[in-house]
Amino acid sequence: MNWSVGAAALAFSFALAGCGPQSSDLQQLNQNEFTLRGMIASDRQQIDSLQQQIKRQNDEITELKHGASGAGGDASSLADKVAKLETEVSALQAGMAATPGAVPPPVGDATGAPPGTVASNPPAPGPAAPAMPTETPPTWPSELDQELADAATSSEPGSKIYRQGLEAMKAHKYPLAVTYFTKLQHSYPKSALSEPAEYFAANALYETGEFDKAILQFNDLVMRFPKGKYASAALLREAQAFLKLNDRIDARLTLQKLVADHGGTPEATAANTMMKDLASD
Repeated sequence: MNWSVGAAALAFSFALAGCGPQSSDLQQLNQNEFTLRGMIASDRQQIDSLQQQIKRQNDEITELKHGASGAGGDASSLADKVAKLETEVSALQAGMAATPGAVPPPVGDATGAPPGTVASNPPAPGPAAPAMPTETPPTWPSELDQELADAATSSEPGSKIYRQGLEAMKAHKYPLAVTYFTKLQHSYPKSALSEPAEYFAANALYETGEFDKAILQFNDLVMRFPKGKYASAALLREAQAFLKLNDRIDARLTLQKLVADHGGTPEATAANTMMKDLASD
């Protein structure tokens, strides 16, 4: 991802401030901010994937080195495999170094020692992780029955698919729910049910622990329907997803946007409480 291009685009949007109506400028800046957050979430997924791959490669190197010590005539072959794997690890770390925000781990275990060795002086434990703010329960479970009743008599395009998605949510079959809601959005993008479908799909992703994907969905929902029925709930849930990823900065930014754009809502009240908890850490 070319961050220099993204940064230049954002800088250009700031330069345009004052050239048009203030509300239009603010909307454009908000869109730029949420677009960048989506880019950050996507990069974080790539970084996590690379880190897991490096760990698997290091584990395999360790196993091969242990095997080489008692392999006799096969030691040369095992050594070649170790050398090849170490080259692959170096290439993966080089790829991580090129990814924005990535900090490549050293070759070997978490202490920095080469694979198969034991560090004589293990590192001192770091400071304890800050406490997570109390999570406000989501509102979507209490809305399911009413949404199901409304969908049963709805004449909106895709109402049958929407009802199937809601039934899957109620049965805690979250991946299936995402499938139905995504199908509705692709088949009937202009249906009035597209907004709630995206909201429930994002919550389904959250429930399965796919927080990066949930963030992108909540973010897209707020950009498409900034004053919609689910905008404040989506922003609160997005902030909670950022906290699940230990991204307290983006969580705070999202909460601030929620309070600024949707003051007086129950979600804004919860956001203020969460920001106080974050400030006390």
